Amino acid sequence: MKEKPTIYLAAALFNGREAYFNSQIVERLEKRGYNTNFPQRDGFEFGNLAEALANYLSPEQIGPAVQNVIYFLDMGVFVPKSDVILGNLDEPLDEGLVVELSYAKMMDKFTIGLRSDVRTPYGSPEDNLKGMHFFPGYQCDEFISHHMPSKTPEEREEQMESLIEKIDQTIKEAEIIPKKELPDYIISNPNINSILEGAELLFQRIPEIHSREGLGEIASRYLDYETELGKIGSKIR
Repeated sequence: MKEKPTIYLAAALFNGREAYFNSQIVERLEKRGYNTNFPQRDGFEFGNLAEALANYLSPEQIGPAVQNVIYFLDMGVFVPKSDVILGNLDEPLDEGLVVELSYAKMMDKFTIGLRSDVRTPYGSPEDNLKGMHFFPGYQCDEFISHHMPSKTPEEREEQMESLIEKIDQTIKEAEIIPKKELPDYIISNPNINSILEGAELLFQRIPEIHSREGLGEIASRYLDYETELGKIGSKIR
């Protein structure tokens, strides 16, 4: 059987509405045979990670450590190891999602923008991008607009399955060949290479990052490489 591409769902995940919608998309894509990298399941959440790292780091170190761990896991592991980046472009646009889409394009990933929002802050419903800001839209190889009023449970189910069918068909038509590694010409980009190096410092050869042992090792590495990781991010003045 032909191997299916791995999908990374780039989306806000900060409340029940967002988390539920994300989980529905991933669950239904996985039922169709896709592998997924799903941050709210496979990654870390701000509050929970801060609480876990409190056993290993001082209060002053926890905030920067949480930012580093989440950033380098998403940008340096999940995005590079995915073939398709599926971005939820509903309002308000999530800042992390926009960065992930942009870097995914630099990594030559197939990017799909998904929008179910009827709000039009930057245009009208008749626009190609349905009134959203066009900069994030231009990061997408394909753009899916999908109206989902969901007035009844039956209608909601039908509209959700219709959305998944659109995503599935878009990926099939792209004829994506899954890749295990990034090509050398992409890794040689210094901006991308620095992110990959940061992820390697924190996560390489840790079999289970969510285990107590894994979190302890990540915290230990953060302390060991705090200076190196700091050079990759912004200089704070």
